Amino acid sequence: MKAKLSLVAILLALAACNKTPQTQLPVADAIPAAPNVQYEVLPVSDSGVGDIFTLWTPDASKGESGGNQLNYQSRAGVMNVMEYVVGDPEAVGYIAVEKAYRFGDKYLLVVSTGEYGNACPATTYAFTFNPKTEAVTGKTEIDGCAETVESLAEGNKLTVKKEGKTSIFYNGEVINPVTKPKN
Repeated sequence: MKAKLSLVAILLALAACNKTPQTQLPVADAIPAAPNVQYEVLPVSDSGVGDIFTLWTPDASKGESGGNQLNYQSRAGVMNVMEYVVGDPEAVGYIAVEKAYRFGDKYLLVVSTGEYGNACPATTYAFTFNPKTEAVTGKTEIDGCAETVESLAEGNKLTVKKEGKTSIFYNGEVINPVTKPKN
């Protein structure tokens, strides 16, 4: 019995001495390292997001037409950022900014819309806006049909949920390419 225990102890000691370096494969879904900034909640009102974005509704009595807009004052003039978010900005019946965050030098907004008179009760999008390039750099649709949108910001991680699948964003980035609107 002592001989068997001695043999096991020697085998364990030899196994522990194997110092061959092991290469580690990268993990595809690795969480990005947190920079020294975190999400900052921006004030949202019926008129827009702080002094950064403004909401505009056409007034038919003044002959104005088109869909509702979420505008940003760019160097070239006022731009409707919803042109880069929804398929047909002319069909946007309403816009409700649910949540708005600053992460470093960019903004991540969560916006609900009523398009073509459809309300699921709402289609909700998350998108990143970069004020340096004055462009929407990523967008995605938030899964679910509930009216309530919940979010939680922790360091460099933002979690957004309706009733469907949870969406998680890191470092203020919505990773989905944005196509330019049709003119």
